[in-house]
Amino acid sequence: MSSSELEKPKLCAFLDNAVIMIGRTTGWLTVVLMAAIIAQVVMRYGFKSGMSSLEELQWHLYAVIFMIALSYSLVQDAHIRLDLLHQRFSPRLKEWVEVIGIIFLLIPMVVVFFLHGLPFAAKSFSIMERSPAPTGLPYRFIIKSFLPIGIGLLGIAALSRLIRGVHILLTLKRRTRHGR
Repeated sequence: MSSSELEKPKLCAFLDNAVIMIGRTTGWLTVVLMAAIIAQVVMRYGFKSGMSSLEELQWHLYAVIFMIALSYSLVQDAHIRLDLLHQRFSPRLKEWVEVIGIIFLLIPMVVVFFLHGLPFAAKSFSIMERSPAPTGLPYRFIIKSFLPIGIGLLGIAALSRLIRGVHILLTLKRRTRHGR
């Protein structure tokens, strides 16, 4: 029996759906990103001039998409793992690896990045940081706020996956004990 055959706890379903909705909405930024890239290429090679603000917009969009995609990929079970080994594990061992990895690797990383990201974004907000380039984008503090936002969302996704993993382990243990 695979872990996908077990019913997901309601809290996990709620958290996962929220992350998926945010991820899918953020995914539309790739259309804006492609338009910005095309516009920059046309301006640079067609008209021999580019805009630093358009180039910065691309960097900002990449950052937002990446920060949100972290949590989205975890919820969709599309994150990187050593599948060469993972595919050979029993369902129970797979869940133990997930739970231990979340507790000892992912959650500590989320806490560290979140705690360092908050003052990073707060300082940027306090000085109303903008691009150092004369024609660059204003409001750089908005992009810097996506570090704690994205990591916070990853923390929510990790919490959901942890709850689901523990639920799966308990269900598998109960079914094994009762001979099902």
